[in-house]
Parts: sequence; C-alpha cells; structure tokens
Amino acid sequence: MDDHARNAVEGMLTLLATEPTLLPPAPALADGDHIEHRRRDEIHTCLRCGQRAACAYIVTPKRSPEVGPRWLDLCPACDYWMRTNMPDHLG
Repeated sequence: MDDHARNAVEGMLTLLATEPTLLPPAPALADGDHIEHRRRDEIHTCLRCGQRAACAYIVTPKRSPEVGPRWLDLCPACDYWMRTNMPDHLG
C-alpha cells in the first residue's frame, strides 16, 4: 500500500469523524433496499472527487453517535481507493 494514499484515507475518515454533518443524514432504520435505491435511482456526487456516486454506505460516527446514521457516497474509483488504502487499524 502507498503510505500517501493510506494517510489520505485516514485523513478523510478523521475529518468525517470530526465533522459528521458533512455527510447527509440517512434513515435510522435503513437497510439494503435503501442503499440500492440511493445508489441506482438517485443522483449524488462522490464525497471525494465530485463525480457521480455509484456506491453508497451508511455510517454512524463512533465519536458522535448522536448525529445518527449518515450517507457516504463515492464513485467507483474513490470507493476502490478508500477500500484498498484503508489503514489496518480502521478497516
């Protein structure tokens, strides 16, 4: 793994943990159907690069659980970047 990319992923996730309201709220009881609907039927931009997102995740910030679940939308390239460069202690 590239240390620069791993540090960038950790930085992005740290920013989101610090400011979870950067992500839009997700339904409290969201399931796979909600994710598929958002991914296929709605248009959202990738958080990292601004391209059209095709991947959607529901995340609940550990540091701020009171903000509730949030959507993390990524394009396929940024999704791959994030998953392949995730630091071991965060993955």
